[in-house]
Amino acid sequence: MSAAKRIRVLECIRQGQIGGGESHLLSLVENIDRTKFDPVVLSFTDGPMVERLNLLGVKTNIIHTVRPFDVHKWKKVKEWIRSEKIDLIHAHGTRANSNILWAARSLGIPVVYTIHGWSFHDDQNPVVKKIRVLGEKYLTSKSTLNISVSQSNKETGHKYFNGFRSVVVNNGINTNVFNPERTFKDIRQELNIPENATLVLFLARFTHQKQPIVLLKAFIEAAKKDESLFLLMVGDGEQKEEAIQLFETSGFKNRIILSSFRQDVPDILAAADIFVLASLWEGLPIALLEAMSMGKAIIATKVDGTREILRHKENGFLIETDNLQQNLTNSLLELSSNDQLKSELQRNA
Repeated sequence: MSAAKRIRVLECIRQGQIGGGESHLLSLVENIDRTKFDPVVLSFTDGPMVERLNLLGVKTNIIHTVRPFDVHKWKKVKEWIRSEKIDLIHAHGTRANSNILWAARSLGIPVVYTIHGWSFHDDQNPVVKKIRVLGEKYLTSKSTLNISVSQSNKETGHKYFNGFRSVVVNNGINTNVFNPERTFKDIRQELNIPENATLVLFLARFTHQKQPIVLLKAFIEAAKKDESLFLLMVGDGEQKEEAIQLFETSGFKNRIILSSFRQDVPDILAAADIFVLASLWEGLPIALLEAMSMGKAIIATKVDGTREILRHKENGFLIETDNLQQNLTNSLLELSSNDQLKSELQRNA
């Protein structure tokens, strides 16, 4: 009797850069049961994620576009999906789903849509927000199954779309990798950061969502009052150049380090004391879960899935996005000056 045919699953994502959704995809592909499933990946840009997938021996294709609902790419996507004999499609995020859904439906292939946070937000232009709400309403209504990574995202879907249905599957991480009891590289020595410094870490894309410029300004104000504070910012994105310009004029170039994206995330986390995630919105942030698993003191904004896993001054600081810069400065100073509180938060995280 021949072995059962493996289900050929297409994992599809908008970009090859490493972010929360991309880390999620990598973890899925690396840990999926290969006796039952045969994973293939489609990314709409190149980047480090694609390199990692190649090392894992996972077939990966790039059809380049940075636009959602890019109708000029749909035929090419359909032809490629057909050639790969895909049985099931798992789309991660709006842009990925918007560029595979037509092909999937025309080929009769079911689509699982994981919502890694919604593409519409309260800080957007009202017209832009309305268009994005309509786009998400269409995608969620036509997908075979919707997955919300947080209860908050599910509730938002119910608020905006009549008849919205989804299951909540929280993001997870590999706690064997993000285990503070492991041995790590000495990142402080590599970057010339004093052992007795209080190291603050930003580890995310330099985008409006993550508010790196506001954090940098907040840190500069805190650093004027506390000489022990150092800041390490790791990542790339459209606000990186603005961050570099602010860094150059900050007066604290000896206590601020700006780095491009690095693959050695557990080592970077091991070096830090305080992890900051100042996002304006989130799904359920994987970087936050990783930092908590590594026993870091957390400062994060009170948004979406973040507020489902953090309790203020129990396992982290939850701060409001209103008056964000001052809230960040105050939190940094409070944590850096209170070792007992900092240690308690690290243990509870």
